[in-house]
Amino acid sequence: MRKQRVLIVEDDEEMRRFYRDFFKALEPEGYAATIVPDGERALGILASEPVDIVVLDWSLPGISGASLAKALRADARTRAVGILMVTGKSSPMETAIALASGADDHLAKPFDVNVLLARLRSLSRRLDLTFDHTVTDRFPGLELDLSSERVRVDGRLVDLTRKELDILKIFLRRPNISHARDYLWEAVWGYESEQWSHVLTVTVASLRRKLGAWGERIKTHRNEGFSLDS
Repeated sequence: MRKQRVLIVEDDEEMRRFYRDFFKALEPEGYAATIVPDGERALGILASEPVDIVVLDWSLPGISGASLAKALRADARTRAVGILMVTGKSSPMETAIALASGADDHLAKPFDVNVLLARLRSLSRRLDLTFDHTVTDRFPGLELDLSSERVRVDGRLVDLTRKELDILKIFLRRPNISHARDYLWEAVWGYESEQWSHVLTVTVASLRRKLGAWGERIKTHRNEGFSLDS
């Protein structure tokens, strides 16, 4: 796996010490971490250095975690970065709020180090799907630029999270086919979670909303999964 550059934004000193030790142990796996205590310093780094993953605390001084996530999705330089939002609660509502802010995934404190590692590996993995011209021919008005990983609908740029983009790739590769919920979870996230069904539902709903008219073609099949009708 190529080197994964991780930016951790955490104001708690004890948690910063934990992250330093955690990522020091992960260096042989290719992870390189930078840790900052607030959103202002995070934005400075993101403006000048490439970053693959941001581990973002919800409660930050100054710029909140949610506001920072939204800013990353709005900036062309950082819209494709993977965002893991860390919060103090694990309720479905908290998860939904974190994902709605632009995060790809959500993790509640306190958490096990193996759970954090699973989330990071999930964000590090990109779906390797090959496309040819026949794929885009089926979806006039829906454009996917694989080099920049940008999506446009009728010429309008759509800001997708990494997980939303990966789900869309699966739909585009095999349209008009119902993809089982557990298949989508394993293909895109790839770890165990008690809230996996809720996270998947929220992510697909967000993708559907962002795609506008094309989103209406994402169909929910009761007790089966989801499909994109071409």
